[in-house]
Amino acid sequence: MSQGIVYNIQRMSVQDGPGLRTTVFLKGCPLHCLWCSNPESQRFTPQVLFFQDLCIGCGHCMNVCPHEAVVQRGAVFSRDVAKCVDCGTCVESCPSKARVLSGKMMTVDEVMRVVHQDELFYQNSDGGVTFGGGEPTSGGAFFLDMLRVAHDSGLHVCVDTCGYCPEDRFAETIALTDLFLFDCKHMDPEQHERLTGKDNALILRNLRTALNSRCEVVIRMPLMPGLNDTDDNIAAMALFLQEYGRDEVEVMPYHVFGRSKYQALDKFMPTLTQYTPESLQAVLKRFVQHGLKPVIV
Repeated sequence: MSQGIVYNIQRMSVQDGPGLRTTVFLKGCPLHCLWCSNPESQRFTPQVLFFQDLCIGCGHCMNVCPHEAVVQRGAVFSRDVAKCVDCGTCVESCPSKARVLSGKMMTVDEVMRVVHQDELFYQNSDGGVTFGGGEPTSGGAFFLDMLRVAHDSGLHVCVDTCGYCPEDRFAETIALTDLFLFDCKHMDPEQHERLTGKDNALILRNLRTALNSRCEVVIRMPLMPGLNDTDDNIAAMALFLQEYGRDEVEVMPYHVFGRSKYQALDKFMPTLTQYTPESLQAVLKRFVQHGLKPVIV
């Protein structure tokens, strides 16, 4: 039985496809987007997050840490990231949940047991299961096995993807998927690499394959002030989508909700400014001017 690392299973989700859904978030992503709101999803191994504001200074974590990675700083028991190996021992002893382990090894059966708990709700709302991440296709055999079980069970299957996936694996994914939520971050390969760490050649090939398949495809664009909301980029996206008779794009404006996670990982967060209502409307007008219909999600 294949297994992999899952960092969250969200039940009763309404943002990850039609109806009521269970979203399975796999850990690990080949991209490292500057604006990522879930930085704990990027690494392929479990990670300890330390939320300093929740620390009550009991010191239990220091007593149990086998690697002497807990350090006292005033009334707070912080951590030495150079010594921490993310074993999670401190998490088990923390009564205030200041320490959280992101990522758990699970088998396909364990995941699908959770998914099937809400099957009645899927049937009554035309919902189903969504696989996200990180990048779910990076889960390899574990991801494909879950996809196969969900498909064979008659569930509506959605994959929320950045599209950076080996083409042979993507072909297997298409055969088992009903709906793709496909991120389109930037049309220029050099800018895409600057913003995410990878160019977009493979992504666009997979997007073309998906658009030419029997699957439903929803284009989503994380909208980043001054990074990918330029007139040139929106025009290039419109030109690409027009080849396939598409004009609707779901846009996800930048937010700072992930800031506390960067602090909890002791990770640098790039400084970006959220849109004002007026500046967001100005960007949305660019979509309309190029024949696109932007839908905020």
